[in-house]
Amino acid sequence: MAASAAIPAAAQFGTAAGDTVVSSVFEIAKKYLKATDATWNTETRLEEAQIDSLDFVELVFEIEDKFGIELNFNANAQPVSEMTFGNVVELIRTALARKARTA
Repeated sequence: MAASAAIPAAAQFGTAAGDTVVSSVFEIAKKYLKATDATWNTETRLEEAQIDSLDFVELVFEIEDKFGIELNFNANAQPVSEMTFGNVVELIRTALARKARTA
């Protein structure tokens, strides 16, 4: 279930300027963060941010809607607990590239 509390100012996300995929992932993920007392970046594991598998499914649905893509994710190949925000970004970039090739 999504965290309902506002994200404190101390919870900052390290993103490269102009990287809309990364900033979009963090903007969507803010709704699901339960651990808000740290700085997150693409190396942060979802588990560290206390994003569980149900939160991840909801996160994926929002990402797919935002970008008009379908993420190719196999929880058996890489458990959510081992994924980083960077892994999510790469899934999105792969799906965007696949979409561009078929357009």
